Amino acid sequence: MKIIVSADIGNSETKMITRYDGVEGSECFHQPSVIRKLIKSPQIAETNLKKNVINLDENLIAHITSSALNRHSDGLYVIGKKAMQTDLNKVQNMNIKLGNKHKHDIPVIMILAMIARTVVKDEFELNGALESSYQIDCDFVSAIPASEFTFEKAKEFEKRLTKGDHTVVIHLGDKKVMVGINFKKAKITQEGIPAIFAMVYDNEENDDRKVSLLDKFNEVYDEEMEPNDLLKMKIFHVDIGDGTTEYIYTNGVNPVIDACDGERRGVGHATEDAVIMLNEMLQGSFKSSRQSFMEIIKDKTHNLHSEAFNALEAAKGTQANEILEDTFEKIQNKAGNSVDLITVYGGGSIQFREHLEESLRDYAETINSKLLWVPEELAVNLNVRGLDILNRTVFSKNKK
Repeated sequence: MKIIVSADIGNSETKMITRYDGVEGSECFHQPSVIRKLIKSPQIAETNLKKNVINLDENLIAHITSSALNRHSDGLYVIGKKAMQTDLNKVQNMNIKLGNKHKHDIPVIMILAMIARTVVKDEFELNGALESSYQIDCDFVSAIPASEFTFEKAKEFEKRLTKGDHTVVIHLGDKKVMVGINFKKAKITQEGIPAIFAMVYDNEENDDRKVSLLDKFNEVYDEEMEPNDLLKMKIFHVDIGDGTTEYIYTNGVNPVIDACDGERRGVGHATEDAVIMLNEMLQGSFKSSRQSFMEIIKDKTHNLHSEAFNALEAAKGTQANEILEDTFEKIQNKAGNSVDLITVYGGGSIQFREHLEESLRDYAETINSKLLWVPEELAVNLNVRGLDILNRTVFSKNKK
């Protein structure tokens, strides 16, 4: 069995697209990038296999043994949504201040657990039952931040996956299913670059979309631009994430490597500041991970929603000013103001839109450029869709 996997390993969420070699169709799904290590197996609350498979995304528990993990990191974990439900003081997420994502164990644990989850769910859907073990080959592609990216770091991450064995045991009540994963190929590129491929292939790759990439842009500027027109443009990308914001300069789909950069800005930094503010407001009685805090923001019925929202808005203002200053400085000094289009996307583009859009549109006008703010419906998955396109059309064919 061979699976083709593209993963956007965000500090907030890990987004993944999976395909089977020679089979039409794909699945795009995500999990919060949080884990919690267990010292013993949890109590079995449900023994119905079908229910456990259906609810696997909410109850992802996996024992992971991998040569890619650091010493003493093998073990039993609850992953993603399940990890956020209890014992918040024991939850691990990526330290957005330290960087070096290519060295972390959390991305590897997320990748392995999510691949194994896909195999289990798909096999049960296909056969209505599960074997005790499966072995799969995997072609894998992902990316690390531009602020950290070097070819040496990319190779180091690739070797972590391809050099050894990886075994994941998925817990489904009283049944355990082992999935052996062999990374036949692994390619790590630079965050921000894959998005241009998702933009250029917008019409072909998103037939199920309710909104097109350029609809609003063409309305604002009274144009009839098509995605293929991006191939002829010099584009400055502002990819706002949780822990980093990537500033990528491309000529068509080709990155101008020396002009690509990143900074530790984003929603996660604003969230961490907001958590501190709310904790002070509640006299030290508030504890939360970044991901759990954002769940409060999403839940308007939560008793702390109003306080959390106000704290986050205050913290976002500071981050927005820093992103604006970065953008102005890098367009001037890295791109020499030779920019046809400034485009903004990523999960953070949704949170920061009201803080940034007007200022960036005005700035674009001053340098005789235009602003493409990627629609919310496309912004979050733009990178993982671009990685999927690269995986199928370039990396899987042994092309550079």
